[in-house]
Amino acid sequence: MGAEKKPLKKFKHVFLDAEGTIYVPRKGHTQYEFWAGEHTPEKALEIFELDAGAAEAIRELRKEADTLCVVSLNPRPVLMALLQKFGLVDAFDEIMLNGDKGNLIRDYLRRHNYRTDQAIMVGDMPRIDLWPVKKMGIESLLVNRYYNQGVAAERIHGISELPVWLRIADLVEEMSPSPRVKPLDEFVTAYEMLGPRDNKTKSTVGVPGG
Repeated sequence: MGAEKKPLKKFKHVFLDAEGTIYVPRKGHTQYEFWAGEHTPEKALEIFELDAGAAEAIRELRKEADTLCVVSLNPRPVLMALLQKFGLVDAFDEIMLNGDKGNLIRDYLRRHNYRTDQAIMVGDMPRIDLWPVKKMGIESLLVNRYYNQGVAAERIHGISELPVWLRIADLVEEMSPSPRVKPLDEFVTAYEMLGPRDNKTKSTVGVPGG
């Protein structure tokens, strides 16, 4: 039996986008197809599926993060139908809908007396998932998709890689207590001292946009 993993240290409060991050269009479908017509739960269930490895990553994050929330612009009936189908309704501390995501996260942190420098937002749309959050002094991480290429940001290929990325952030914090100014991939070699890791992680965990 492996050793029990320690709670996260650097980013204790994790906020996830839903569409394009937790769930993605099935093969042969697109996000635009959903938004072009009626935004019904039935149509969402037809078009979207859980991203590969997302359920396992969310279960792992639930054990290690102090806070795990969804921040989405999807209509509540749509979001809840999908989370119910994926068995994830009870995985989150709070589901925050509508409005500026930076403001929503900032207000949540204030209500609970949490530090902004211990929070991170993960999403696929820079305009709504990254930039508003960064304006509030909160870290953000981009999920790599074909439609966000060219944006300079730390990124992962999917939230299946998020638990490892957060562990690397913890290691970097221990190695370099001063503010981090380099992408995390420059520190991956040191992280490998902790044991074998998927080779894919080294090339994706801190890759800047084009």
